[in-house]
Amino acid sequence: MTQKLRLTPKTSYMLGMYVQGTRERIGVTSKSEEVIERFVKLAMDEFGIESDHILFEQNEGATTAFFYNSKLKRRFDKALERRERLFKYRNEYSGNYIAGMFDVSGGKDRFGLYFRRLEPTDALILEKLGVHTTGRARVRVTHAGELITLIREYSLVMSNIIR
Repeated sequence: MTQKLRLTPKTSYMLGMYVQGTRERIGVTSKSEEVIERFVKLAMDEFGIESDHILFEQNEGATTAFFYNSKLKRRFDKALERRERLFKYRNEYSGNYIAGMFDVSGGKDRFGLYFRRLEPTDALILEKLGVHTTGRARVRVTHAGELITLIREYSLVMSNIIR
């Protein structure tokens, strides 16, 4: 039997990063060095992953940092099955989860804030947290203020957008 993932704000953030990844491994792809550094720091500090077990790939200006850990992967997958219950309140945990998702697949263009891809469960979580979205492939945030309020303290990408 797999133990549950001990939920903290930092593990919530990492879970948000994981949900936007490939799920074959625990990793993140980003053009932002800050996001890659945060992923590596969390992997080492929160989950005890040794630095020589974290692998890197370069592809078209983006860096992918990842590691393999089947026990942690199972815990993340189990936590994702319960995410509707875990992130149903506007608090530090849900803010970090959404911030992790936004840092990996979010951004801003001339039309506003967006997520590049979003699972239906995560779109529902956003709706329940008061962040309304439209679209499928590129999910647009219709009221950016709600998203900014929810994740500005936790998201590296959002802090760069706000500046």
